[in-house]
Amino acid sequence: MKDWPDPDECAALYQGLLTGGAVAPSDFAAAFLDPLVAFLRGTRHGADDHALHTAAEEAVLSVIHRPAVYDPARGTIVAFLRMAATADLNNLRTKEARHQRNREDRECVELADGDGNTPTSDELRSFDHPALAEVLAALDPTERPVFELMRTGERRTEAYAAVLGITGWPAEERAREVKRVKERIMKRLQRAAEAL
Repeated sequence: MKDWPDPDECAALYQGLLTGGAVAPSDFAAAFLDPLVAFLRGTRHGADDHALHTAAEEAVLSVIHRPAVYDPARGTIVAFLRMAATADLNNLRTKEARHQRNREDRECVELADGDGNTPTSDELRSFDHPALAEVLAALDPTERPVFELMRTGERRTEAYAAVLGITGWPAEERAREVKRVKERIMKRLQRAAEAL
């Protein structure tokens, strides 16, 4: 592990950023990045290594790009970088947790219940009714397996994406397409049920 620069070296590195020296940004990053990653690794057990490096880089770059963000009157540059990197790491973890929740939410594509737009099972008593049978017969080859999954109560987006052949699409587009196909089928069935 690389040690933190001594106080005089810290002051000189920071002063180089203020005066705009040509190599000051690279010298600053070289001096502080590794010790900052090691600090985070020692205090944030279980944190992903990529997140540790990203947080350390963001803290170092914030000072390189805007040296005035650090106020020497409030503490050492080492203390500032530790505090900034810890905050950046916390933000990254919060953001990743939010993304994970959103990914999980998108895994389940559902049509809204009880909004008055979806036929109830009473309205669709039998798919043998001529009007409903006609709608089912008109389903194209990609819609038919989707309808069969709907009948079984399947809710996972991945199951629908597999029968639609869109598993390679980005998650949001995949969820949007599954919802679009399901709604199209339900609207046809609803119109047929209303005509009964």
